[in-house]
Amino acid sequence: MFCLNGKLKSAEDLWEDDWGEESSSWIGFLEYGFGNRFEKDLLFNDQASLNEARFYLENEWQTKSLTWKVKTDISYDGVLNKWRFVARELTANFSAFGNSDFKIGRQVSTWGTGDLLFLNDQFPKAWNTFFNGRDDVYIKSAANAIRITSYFDLLNVDLVWTPEFAADDYINGDRFSFFSPQLGQNIGGLDVIDEQEPSADEIAVRLFKQHKGIEYAVYGYKGFDKRPLGLTTNFEQTFHKRNVIGVSVRSALGGGIFNFEIAYENALQDPKGDNPLVNNSLTKYLVGYESEWLPKLNIGFQLYRESIQDYAKLIANSTTPNLETEKNRDWLTNRIRYTALQDKLTFNLFSFYSLTDKDYFLRWNLNYRQNDQWNYTLGINQIGGPETNTFFAQFEKASNAYFRVRYIF
Repeated sequence: MFCLNGKLKSAEDLWEDDWGEESSSWIGFLEYGFGNRFEKDLLFNDQASLNEARFYLENEWQTKSLTWKVKTDISYDGVLNKWRFVARELTANFSAFGNSDFKIGRQVSTWGTGDLLFLNDQFPKAWNTFFNGRDDVYIKSAANAIRITSYFDLLNVDLVWTPEFAADDYINGDRFSFFSPQLGQNIGGLDVIDEQEPSADEIAVRLFKQHKGIEYAVYGYKGFDKRPLGLTTNFEQTFHKRNVIGVSVRSALGGGIFNFEIAYENALQDPKGDNPLVNNSLTKYLVGYESEWLPKLNIGFQLYRESIQDYAKLIANSTTPNLETEKNRDWLTNRIRYTALQDKLTFNLFSFYSLTDKDYFLRWNLNYRQNDQWNYTLGINQIGGPETNTFFAQFEKASNAYFRVRYIF
């Protein structure tokens, strides 16, 4: 990103560029991945969870006052028989006013302290990637946005404005089935959700500061549910308005890293909590700690809670009170990461366990970097639980094993 060295420039100066400068080299990779379910899901003819060929390219160009960045993905999804072209980044980047960085265009945004837990991060996610064995980088989706980060002595401000609402790439039944409370069973086999996304903007802001080695942040979000969690009066799934406020702290502690985060989600269209068509307001809490236990061995734990507000009114007005979750739901996560063979071999286990619902999700993978060109990954996604309707257990038949082969150039 080009720095203006503290000099205030006019709009003409800002956009006056020397187009003769050369770009850096293109880099990218070719990848093929395949995964298959352990147990047959009768709602699907094809039991593959992943069957994908991918071509990725990225580059950036530096001109007088701008840096242009592009990251593109072309893939063929053999499970859904679809070609996809995705611009994960297509941005113009520049600095202005001596203290502000601008990023304009299609981009992936992220913040917060959670490891695969997203409290104040209200940017779009791809939940199929969570289960099917793609690289974890694809859990985050891109959106068209303007991001401005300004630095001040008192604190720093990060603002992301998304002119058109960007929903999660949520599980809709086309690849994995999910539990329907209305039908009392799993549904899937095709795209079973036909919703209308809101035609409105989103805005997210973060105030952050580091002081004496401690990172502090305050968050705000004005927008909608990122997944169609609510229902219309015709019982069609929809996105309802939702504002989020929160705080986080991260600090070194006892040879490791400690983090704490809290977020309050305000359901604006259900202020009393008695509308069964709108998900109630809730508060999320997260405490985490990660450290190196042995050389090359890192272990981290997180304790996460969701607390539903106005719970008694929710139960009193629910159309399926026996299927509602408990007022407080707790999860424990654990990440184990070990590297060997001069860091060429990496073992990762990330586990979710619900202390409330007793369901679980284990994400195992083993990655081997043969050289600068060839990279191999083997993995298992193992999901289960005693009930069929809980958060993870509904995806039990999505449990799978997969592999990926990547050639980098």
